[in-house]
Amino acid sequence: MKKVYIVFVLALSTAIFLFGCSSKEKEIKKDVNLGFNQATKVEVSSANHPEVVANTIDKKQDINTFINKLKVDKWTAADLPDNAKKENVYKMYQEGTVKLGESSNKSKKELQQVATVTTYKGIPYVSVEIKKLNLSLKVPNDVSEYLSSQSLEKQ
Repeated sequence: MKKVYIVFVLALSTAIFLFGCSSKEKEIKKDVNLGFNQATKVEVSSANHPEVVANTIDKKQDINTFINKLKVDKWTAADLPDNAKKENVYKMYQEGTVKLGESSNKSKKELQQVATVTTYKGIPYVSVEIKKLNLSLKVPNDVSEYLSSQSLEKQ
């Protein structure tokens, strides 16, 4: 009888544990945002001339608008088509993290590049590079059109 009781308790505990893990996975999936909302500056350049900055987004309100129009929660992982031609490169910067033992010097706001988003001509795909992690993602058509228009704004 003890063996049956112990097996029952173990099975019940395992089921509760697995159910808890699956609900956390759903919560995590809802909160995926690639960290773009931490950006304090975005530089837009052409893939053909990445050293020439065509547009800079650095006002807090403009950055928030930019991030919201990306609709990152609607992006899905997908393989890039073979005929994909790079169009624009978006470099996202944020202030460096103050590490343990360092003083937080407010006057010295050094920006570090944290992500790069590359768009492609005529197709709703992007490549995202964050800390040597490269992702190919399919984006909604309106997001692709919005990203294509950003390089034209300040030329």
